[in-house]
Order: sequence, then structure tokens, then C-alpha cells
Amino acid sequence: MAKRDYYEVLGVSKTSTEQEIKSAYRKLAKKYHPDMNKESGAEEKFKEVNEAASVLLDADKKAKYDQFGHAAFDGSSGFGGSGFGGFEDFFSNMGGGMDFGDIFSDLFGGGRSGRSSRRGPSKGQDIGLEATLTFKELVFGVNKKTILNLVKTCTKCDGVGAENPSDVHICTKCNGAGQIIVNKQMGPFQVQNQVTCDKCNGVGKEFKSKCKNCHGKGVESKREEVEIPLPKGLWPGQQFVMRGKGHASLEGGIPGDLYITIGIVKSDVFELIPNSNDLIMNYNISYLDAILGNEVIIKTLDGPVRLKIPKGVYSGQLIKVHDKGLYKNQTSDKRGDLLIKISISIPTSVSKEEKKILKELEQLSNFEPKNIID
Repeated sequence: MAKRDYYEVLGVSKTSTEQEIKSAYRKLAKKYHPDMNKESGAEEKFKEVNEAASVLLDADKKAKYDQFGHAAFDGSSGFGGSGFGGFEDFFSNMGGGMDFGDIFSDLFGGGRSGRSSRRGPSKGQDIGLEATLTFKELVFGVNKKTILNLVKTCTKCDGVGAENPSDVHICTKCNGAGQIIVNKQMGPFQVQNQVTCDKCNGVGKEFKSKCKNCHGKGVESKREEVEIPLPKGLWPGQQFVMRGKGHASLEGGIPGDLYITIGIVKSDVFELIPNSNDLIMNYNISYLDAILGNEVIIKTLDGPVRLKIPKGVYSGQLIKVHDKGLYKNQTSDKRGDLLIKISISIPTSVSKEEKKILKELEQLSNFEPKNIID
């Protein structure tokens, strides 16, 4: 059976860059890897992909292949019939700093092959909460309190995990690294891969006598009241972060963080304007205020404010009150504006005296509505 064109195998062309060929190879190697793909024929495709990459990612072999095709490596082309140097040779000769571990670290989730260094203690888990604020709390900030079930450093052993610090020893299997090297057979070759030590569960330590309070974990569960100081200048959907206020690390690392997502209580009075620090406040006035243009006192988030209603104002008109909107950010004292959205209240019924006065006003008025019927 004739071999497929190497460019066709990898889905690239002769003009493709080395990086494009590497990228195509990575994708196909993951797709057809025997440990990742159990379908019939996957292993053969995996070998075919490897063979194509071993040529196209070697400048000398690629040049020969571009000139003579597959004949360059079958011994009949005058090049000595050296063929491929094998899978390991492929990785050792590839340019651009790419090697065996680079390709397969993402296949197995491990580090680079052949290396077993002690990784640092992992950070504690983060916690996510949602805080629903009123508009006043959103503008000026607020201190909120909540009860959390937290993973905390054990108070009895101070996170050591043992009754006595001298009872803690380096894991004999991983030598304190927390990880071990395992060999994985993949077709005709072997891969070395780093995995978490199954004896110490990645901690790198063994205990002669575990702490009776935390059973060697170094942490315990506690219900704790947490105060959350939410500052001014936040926005719905924004996250406020409290560093180190999450769960304690199981390995003695730094605690996780507390993420608070800001929500807003629905209001019939106030409205947010997308991508703006201005704030809309819905306000009802009487039809007399609209006609006469009176001065009214409105209750804003900052307290009472005098507002002059212009004569002839209409429903939906916006009257600006400067510097009474949202703060620009958490550290700025600059604010947006408060936009008073006018709504004119028309009474559904009036007294006889009011009706009489309105009739007199109607006679005096020079307003003549247009007749919409010709």
C-alpha cells in the first residue's frame, strides 16, 4: 500500500511554517494517541502522524522529501537508505527547542519527563459568594457579614499534621517531592511521566503519629463569621476580591481568596445606565408642577435635594443633578450625575371645585389642540 503524502497526513502544505507543522502534529498526536483513542486504527494513524512529523520537522529530511518524496528514505535514492532514526531520534533532532516532554506533558497532565522536583505547596481553594446590594449600598459601600464553612489551619498542631513536629518525616517513596516518575508503554516506545505520589498523596511527608484533631491533614473545618467591607465604586457583576480569606491550604501553602460578585436589588425608583456612572431616578410630579414649573424637594441617595421643575416639562424628560450618581471607581471621589426622569401624574378624578377651576382655565387658555380628523 502506497504511503500517504506527509503534508496530507498532517494537514499542512509545503509553505507551512515549522510552528504550524508542530501545532498540527500536537493536535493529531493527541487525537490518535493509543491511551487517548481506543478506536480501531488509531494506533496506526498515530504512527503515521509521527513518521510524517519526524520528516517535516527535520530541515535536512524535509528538503530531501520535497525533492524526492518517499524515495528519499527507501534506500533507492542514493542517500544510503538511512530512513528514519526512530521515534526517539525524531524528538532529539527536532529544532526550535521542542522535545518529548513538551509534546506529551499536556497529554498526561504531568510535568516534563525525567524530572522530579518538589513542587511548592498548593494554594488553598478560593470561595465565591454573591452580595446583593441596594442602590445606596452600591453607591456608598457597605460592610456585610456572612457565615462561612471554612477549611482552617488546625489549631492543635498548627498545620503540622502530627502530634509532635519530630513525628514528621520525608516520604520514602517520593523522597519529599510529592511526585513520582512512572513509565508508560506507548506502542514501541516508553514515556516517563510525573504523577502524584500515591503513598503521601503529594504532600511529601509521612507521619509517625498523626494529630488526633485533624488526622494528619493539618486543617480542620470551622463555621466562621466573616465581615466583608465592600467599598464605594463597585458595579453589578463586578468581583471584589479579599485575598487570603478563602480556604486554608492542605499543604501549608497560602490560603485561597474570597471572591464576592456584586448584585443589585431591583428598584422602581433607580435605574443603571450601561457603561455610565450616571444614575436615573424616576420621579412623579403633579400636572400643576408641570404647568407652573414649581420647585420641589426630592429624596435622593444623598438626602433631600431642591429641584426646580421647568415650566412645560414633559413625561420622560431628564433633569440633571450634578455629582449625585455613581463613583467613578473605588478610589476616586468623582461621581457621575443623577438624572431625574420626570413622570407627570394625571388624576383620574377631580372634585367639583377643581373641575370648575379647570373649566375656567380652559376658557382662558390659548391652547388649541389639532383635530386629527379632517
